[in-house]
Amino acid sequence: MLFTRLLVGIVLCFSLVSCSLAPKYERPQFVMPKEWKNVNPGTAPLNTNWWVRFRDPALVALIEEALAKNQDLAKSLANIRSAAAQAGVGSSVFFPQVSGSAEAQGQLASNRTANTNFDTPTLSQEYSSHQALFTASWELDFFGKNRNNYIMLTDVLMNTVLSHEASRLSVAAQTAETYFQLLSADMRCDISKRTLETRKKGLAIYTSRYEQGDITELDWQRARAAVETAEAQYHQSAIDVERAEAALAVLLGRSPRDIIEKSVKRGRGLMQLPAPPVLPAGLPSDLLLRRPDIRAAEFLIMASNANIGVARAQFFPTISLTGMTGSMSSSVNKLFSGPAGTWSYGIQGSIPILDWGRNWYALKDAEARKDVSIAAYRKAVQSAFSDIRAALASQRETERVVKSFERQVSSLRRAVEIASLQYDNGYTDYLTVLDAERELFSAELSYAQALQNRLNAVVGVCQALGGGWEDKGARPSFPIIDTNELITKETGQKLPGSTEKKTR
Repeated sequence: MLFTRLLVGIVLCFSLVSCSLAPKYERPQFVMPKEWKNVNPGTAPLNTNWWVRFRDPALVALIEEALAKNQDLAKSLANIRSAAAQAGVGSSVFFPQVSGSAEAQGQLASNRTANTNFDTPTLSQEYSSHQALFTASWELDFFGKNRNNYIMLTDVLMNTVLSHEASRLSVAAQTAETYFQLLSADMRCDISKRTLETRKKGLAIYTSRYEQGDITELDWQRARAAVETAEAQYHQSAIDVERAEAALAVLLGRSPRDIIEKSVKRGRGLMQLPAPPVLPAGLPSDLLLRRPDIRAAEFLIMASNANIGVARAQFFPTISLTGMTGSMSSSVNKLFSGPAGTWSYGIQGSIPILDWGRNWYALKDAEARKDVSIAAYRKAVQSAFSDIRAALASQRETERVVKSFERQVSSLRRAVEIASLQYDNGYTDYLTVLDAERELFSAELSYAQALQNRLNAVVGVCQALGGGWEDKGARPSFPIIDTNELITKETGQKLPGSTEKKTR
């Protein structure tokens, strides 16, 4: 018995210091820029809840509602719970698996089978058996198969958590952009309505002058066509308003009744919303590596790396400790008496000998999947730098576009006044007036679109940066996550002695 205990203790020590056959993880390297180029210095850092810098309480309320009720986010939260549960399942194999069983059985034996004779007084053709057993088994993880599988599952868990953070950023950005689209449609509606009313008044005057013979039918028909142009634009803008409100309602996770009946509350007008400053000069280029989608992609590489260790371990023996204790008796009354007790223990081992390449192909599949995850990670980093370059250029240039349209609208308004005055005094024809009004109308509509594009460019910078930037040493836009804490919360299990895994 002493030898057996010593053997179990030695095996236990070896299992706790089991080797790992997973490759050493190394993050893929890139040639990184030292700092951003062509950026204007900003005076204040952009908060992680970047939408508050637009200083629009209605926008803040909408984004908070979307983050709380959006169904895509509800789905990603459920994925986190599922991944945490799977990690809990993976941690359970580190502990002995104990099960209990009970059985009662009666049997009548045949007297016609070979070598059977129940005529002997000591033998009975009928017999029964009862048993109550506890069995335990524990697989010794000499080659790190279970530990690597657990690491893989926790890496997948981290991927789902960071993917949720990326989804939150995306939902916030979509809500802001759709809100700006709604405000732009409102502004185009106002412009079209104002232009339509002005042209209707002008048409009434021109109709009277046409009936009196002061103007030609050509001028009158052109005035009528100008009215219809403004009215068509007004109705098209009204459609855009409805579409934007419906899209916002879905992002906010509202009920079907609210989607149909409830309108979206507006705050500040499109022209009153500020555009936060662009990225500060000299920002380190590794900032993008904090983006949740990039970190999520890296955890998939880690998971694939650990899975290679699982696949390699399949080539080596599997060793398990087994044990059983309980009672067995032919009578229920004697089942729990001392002589009915029974127990057993042992060590079981198995090793693959001929599997026709199954384990080899499984290993090659694991290695290929790691290559896939590395390529996906590299693409995510490349896309991130592409996004930020385009977003910064868009923010810088859309500001200049807005200024150009402001000057253009101001000049065209003055041109309409001059053309109308000249026409009233007979110095020009009505076509000149219509051309000036048409150019002004088009410029005002384009100005509304430019204002929307400028705000969208700000959102694009925030999204490309993974939620904005902070002062040095500040907390990143996504939370620091303790994997084991999540597993304990979701499953009630925690791996003893495991190291905490955190991501920043």
